[in-house]
Amino acid sequence: MANLFVLPPFIDHGLIYINISPVKLIGLTILLALILPALSADSLPAKFAKRDRNKDGKLSREEVPASFAKFKFTQADRNNDGFLDKTEIERVAQKLSAKKNSNPTGPINPVVPKHNTIRIFRDIVYRKDSKDTKGWNKLDLYLPKTKGFATLLWIHGGGLHSGDKSKITEVAKRFVAEGYGVASVNYRLYPQAKYPTQIQDVAQAFAWVHNNIAGKGGNPNLIFVAGGSAGGHLTALLATDDSFLKKHGLKSNAIRGAIPISGLMDVSRVDAERRKGIWGNNPKTYRIASPIHHADKNAPPLLLLHAEHDTADRRNQNQEIHDALTKAKHTDVAIHELKNRTHNDIRPNLAGRKDPGALLILAFLKKHCADKGSLPKPQK
Repeated sequence: MANLFVLPPFIDHGLIYINISPVKLIGLTILLALILPALSADSLPAKFAKRDRNKDGKLSREEVPASFAKFKFTQADRNNDGFLDKTEIERVAQKLSAKKNSNPTGPINPVVPKHNTIRIFRDIVYRKDSKDTKGWNKLDLYLPKTKGFATLLWIHGGGLHSGDKSKITEVAKRFVAEGYGVASVNYRLYPQAKYPTQIQDVAQAFAWVHNNIAGKGGNPNLIFVAGGSAGGHLTALLATDDSFLKKHGLKSNAIRGAIPISGLMDVSRVDAERRKGIWGNNPKTYRIASPIHHADKNAPPLLLLHAEHDTADRRNQNQEIHDALTKAKHTDVAIHELKNRTHNDIRPNLAGRKDPGALLILAFLKKHCADKGSLPKPQK
């Protein structure tokens, strides 16, 4: 969908007007007001025209990409006429452009392992599935060349309908340099998979790591879980509802600590179309699938992180589950808002040496490894 519409050059390069004199600026503003409508009318790219199969100048739900039709069409259709016209497409393009531009090119001063100090095992099958052709039943391991290390199971984001385990590569290497192992897991995605498939896959991946990490030199009693956005949702749900781990002979205390990042804590607050698609129509399911309704004092230690520029509702949901856990007398739950961060740039910045989110995570990991009498061996 990101390629359906390209913003006019005048908008992309607005900063060129800064040094123009006031008189010329007024004249140019009037001129732009006259010509921008024409530019907009001529700016629909070839891909937009190709999707407009009946050439009526607008897109129906059947003409847009499937993932967009599932989750974003209703919000984009501002006048509720069942079609996306040029103005509505332009608004989507502007939002996508802003989202893209909010992501940094890379973390400042990234931490990387020293040469020949990391072991990487890719595409390990944790769940046998002869019908899986997309690698949704696989995980990657990034491990230090030490013994007894703690492992961080990372669950990728993507709204439960996109994303991949490879997105954590640079961040995983940073944690390896600090003496930790990282297991980055794929899971089945919507629309092929609906609730509770994703959380079941994550639980099975955790069980695989628990049962096999000792063979790679890791400590099965020091497994942490983390993830951002949809991965934060699954992290919180795995930590607060132990029914999924029980199916593999484990309890929630098998999780040494959980780090949900900007996670969805109440699925009933998702837009209706997406909620219905993933979780169905039963409000009882929404409750069962929401971490906030499983707040209990027996949950493992939790470090809740979210971005300053997350949506107000996402920030509120994280504060609410923190408060619910505190009310339930949970003794080890903390929450932090990461300043100058957006929903999408928390994860890539974790590779940065002085990144506040990474430092909070490392302090959390170190604290709860020490509780078990084991400390990581970071590279010097």
